[in-house]
Amino acid sequence: MNRNAFRDFFRRSRVARHLAARGPVFDYHGLAVTMPQSAGLAAMNALLRGKYESEEAALIAKHLPADLPVIELGGSLGVVSRLIRSRLAPGTRHLVVEANPDLIEACSRNALAGAAPGATEVLNAALFRDGPEARFRIGEETHSNALDIGSGAGRVVAVPAVTLKDLHQRIGSPSAFSLVADIEGAEFALFEKDAETLAKAALAIVELHPKEYAKACRSEGEMDGLIAAAGFRVTERLADVVLLRST
Repeated sequence: MNRNAFRDFFRRSRVARHLAARGPVFDYHGLAVTMPQSAGLAAMNALLRGKYESEEAALIAKHLPADLPVIELGGSLGVVSRLIRSRLAPGTRHLVVEANPDLIEACSRNALAGAAPGATEVLNAALFRDGPEARFRIGEETHSNALDIGSGAGRVVAVPAVTLKDLHQRIGSPSAFSLVADIEGAEFALFEKDAETLAKAALAIVELHPKEYAKACRSEGEMDGLIAAAGFRVTERLADVVLLRST
């Protein structure tokens, strides 16, 4: 048995024991989240081991203001969305954007859990400026989903396109908001093209994806420059997740 097969054997055993005992309900920082069977072995195992988006979760728990509305880009299965909602005051707006239509049901179930009516909204859309629709590639794992750039494996679907300005208006055009983004490299275009609306964000928690930048012949150094040009400074970093504050 090779190393990967050995690892996956223990992952499957660990997840199977949990599913037999508790069904699809997992604990995430003291919150109950529900995982569909399609979530995959890696995501369920990461939840059981306390490693699911651990850096992002740590920065949210430590820094996210309770009274600022949140725009969350890349809601995925709604697990991080559930944590964000738990940190906000009951009436604070929380807009969750997820491009993969296959994940909307699971994302909504978790994101809306514990939310006051109308406080949290889940939107099936992709951040994209160049048309009314975006081509989105759905991979085997939830973290392999991304805007289609003409290569890669997976099914390609068309989803409604939105800009950060559209989303800001959707939550009532507040004078300040928090941004949480994990969008598999599309944050590069966000900081490059949406600087005007980004300037209204008091705080941003963003996962960087240097490997995705390289595929587009860009670099993390360029991303650092875009962050500074948008008026932010990095005040904390855990692995590839950065906490940005407005200067």
